[in-house]
Amino acid sequence: MIESIYQTLAKIGYTHPLHPPATHLPAGLIIGAFVFALIAWIFNRKNLAQTARHCLVLALVMAVPTILLGLMDWQHRFGGAYLFEIKMKLVLGGILLLLLLVAVVYASLAGAFTKTVMAIYALCLLTVIGLGYFGGELVYGTKTPVGEEIKGLAAEGAQVFNQKCSVCHHTDSTAIKVGPGLKGIFKQDKFPMSGLSVSDENFRKQLKTPFSKMPPFGHLSDEQVNTLIDYLKTL
Repeated sequence: MIESIYQTLAKIGYTHPLHPPATHLPAGLIIGAFVFALIAWIFNRKNLAQTARHCLVLALVMAVPTILLGLMDWQHRFGGAYLFEIKMKLVLGGILLLLLLVAVVYASLAGAFTKTVMAIYALCLLTVIGLGYFGGELVYGTKTPVGEEIKGLAAEGAQVFNQKCSVCHHTDSTAIKVGPGLKGIFKQDKFPMSGLSVSDENFRKQLKTPFSKMPPFGHLSDEQVNTLIDYLKTL
């Protein structure tokens, strides 16, 4: 079911994850709620306190589909692998749902805007920041070192690898991360998992129609693929 959704989207040209765009809704609402709440607390503005509560109600509603899309991306792009960043996002996602529920209920029952209510709003904001941090770590946290020996197209390929591949593949070993490690990949006879003979053409083919749970990368330009190949040949 999940894979069919991604395959359908890929056919119309959408190959990106579904979760990141959705996060802007609850995250923006929680940031807005905190700002409104802070102004309401400092200047005793009841109308802004009510606006803050409304923002959190909407954030709670939107957090549910956002988390569901995150779980779908996790299964599709990472094969359900329990990476540290994934674990942290799962924990923080659960904490955020609980905090939002408490904030909405407690703020309604308390009536007056209290320091406790403000503290709960602040915790919601900090949790969102934590979720954003670990989301960024999944995409940008694993840096591929670019030394003096890696220059030209290979250096450009290292940057492509950082952005598109590093979260699932090691470059310094053949150990499994989410997918197989790629050290010496172009020195082998066959590509791991697919069993295709190692060649530039088969690598391009595997990017467009990948084997097993690897997502397609047909949206990469020919130039990007060429630089990526040049980089992988240095491993």
